Parts: sequence; structure tokens; C-alpha cells
Amino acid sequence: MRHFINVSLICFVAICLSACSSIYKESSKNATISKVAELASELEETSGLYCSTNTLLSINDSGNTPVVFTLDYEGNIIHRTQLAVTNKDWEAVTADEHALYVADVGNNKGKRDVVEIYKVQRDNVNSIKALNIRYQGNDVTSNIPYAHDFDAEAMIKTGNGLLLFSKSWRSFVTKIYKVDETSAQQTLSAFATIEGLPGVVTGADFDSTRNQYVVVGYRSDPFGNFAAFLATTSAQFEVLNLWPLEDYKQVEGVCADTKGNYWFSEEAIDSRPASLSKMVIN
Repeated sequence: MRHFINVSLICFVAICLSACSSIYKESSKNATISKVAELASELEETSGLYCSTNTLLSINDSGNTPVVFTLDYEGNIIHRTQLAVTNKDWEAVTADEHALYVADVGNNKGKRDVVEIYKVQRDNVNSIKALNIRYQGNDVTSNIPYAHDFDAEAMIKTGNGLLLFSKSWRSFVTKIYKVDETSAQQTLSAFATIEGLPGVVTGADFDSTRNQYVVVGYRSDPFGNFAAFLATTSAQFEVLNLWPLEDYKQVEGVCADTKGNYWFSEEAIDSRPASLSKMVIN
């Protein structure tokens, strides 16, 4: 009986993943994707990406050193900024002209009642403000690991403020929260959602050249199968276009450069090294 149940489960998951492509909304735009570089082993758990004019920022996730890496657009590490905080589970990085923002918000197992976002002054990286965040309705005693909606891996700083995007394992409905940068203690409730994505969101950015959001994510199973995707939404968070990333697995970060090109990073997994790739909308 146990063998039958295991085989049935494997078959069910395989069917679900193979069906993922059928639920992608057909994109109205063509895109060209190219792998730019394999990232250094220092960034094998790359888990966030931010585009500035001439450089990129990235970080590693849980248990790694608290370092923000500056890269050139060929994927080379050109600077390391170590922060005087702990990396419990860093998942996203963004910035504006005054500050860096690092999101220590990873919560795959659902057991974190409080997560943190660190606001780091760019002219003095020792000046760090911690924003302690709770989610309205989050009950850590009832969350099922990898099957709840109180997780996040994507964050953006835009003219609309500091936005956090949920990694909704249970519903696949992405919740969007606005973070108050002036409040050290706060409880967030979603002000918007994204529906119609085929998996969880792991990275996001705002494309100012087209006035739209770009997100990446995936659907996965316990056996290491991934169906990764990149999508764009309107300023009102309605899905506009969606592309399957068929040659990728654990895609973790995305950002839009000043020309409207999309850059995304993939964490090392199995024998695949971490990588940096570029999407050009044709």
C-alpha cells in the first residue's frame, strides 16, 4: 500500500507540473533570453537582484554571511559590503538614491512571527534601521511548512513606497504589502493582489520604461522539479504577459534596467551553477 501511495503521489505531482505550461497566459510579446554568466561560488545561493545604471546588487539567502554584493553587468563581483546584522534568511534587496533595503523575510516553514527589513544608509553602511514586521492573520502554530501564505521573497522601492510581495505557497495569489519606513514595529495587511500566476513569486521590480511590474517565480515539487516563469503586470497588478523559463529552475531575483531589459538570477541547484541571465522584449 505504501508503495502504491508513493507511486500515485509521484504521478500526481508529475501530471500537475506537466500541466503548468497549459495554464500560462499566452504572451502577446516575443522575448529573447540569453544566459550572461555563471556566477561565482560566493553567490551560489543568490536570492535577490537590483539593477542600477551601471551595476547590479545581489545577496545570498539563509545562513550566509551578511554581505551585499555589487556586480557589473557581466556578472563579475566588483565590491562586497558587509552589514553588521545577521542573515537569518535574506531574500530580497532593493535601493533608492539614499538607502539600501535588505529583506530578511524568508519564512518557508511558516514559523517566523516577526521578520525584518533593514534600511541601510548608502553614505554610512553602519547606519542601519530595522523594520520589524508581522503579517495580519499569521498564526505560526497552524502554518504548514511550504503550504501557507505568510512568506515573502520579493521587495521593491518605487515612487509608491517600499512594497513587499508574498510567496504564497498555499493559494498562489500574491499579496502585496506597503511597508512604513518610519515605523520600527508594524503589522502588514495586503492592499493588492496578483492573481493568475502559475506559482510562487520569488523576485520583483518596477519597469519604469513601460510603467509595469515584472516578477519571477516557479512552481516546484518535493522531487526537485521546477516550472519557472517571468511575468509582467500592469500598475494595477493585472497580469499582462507571462513567459515560461523552460531552461531554468530556481529563479530567485529579477530587475529592470534603464533600457527596459530584464535581468534575472538563478540559484545553484543540483549540478547547475548560479547564473545571471537577460531578457530582451522584442
